[in-house]
Amino acid sequence: MSTAIHVAELRASAKNLRTMSGLIAASQALTVYTFAGPETWVGPTAQSCFDALVALRRQLQAELQSLGDTARMLERRAEELEQRPVLLVPPPIIKVS
Repeated sequence: MSTAIHVAELRASAKNLRTMSGLIAASQALTVYTFAGPETWVGPTAQSCFDALVALRRQLQAELQSLGDTARMLERRAEELEQRPVLLVPPPIIKVS
């Protein structure tokens, strides 16, 4: 695979990760726990649900951070590949008898 194609694929993957992260962050996934508070319902089941949703929110935030970290790593790798000097390999010599 050519370096230019590989660089383009790395950048496309980084963009996809950032898009996915943005869509998740903009969704109600990070705020759904607010609908399970004491204003909504009370009792041990309600508290258990709220606690689980808060824990899932923390996990989702960590995963969003991971998506961003991975996107940055892919961009760095693409930049490294672009900075690498292009090695021109001469074609093989074919002996004809």
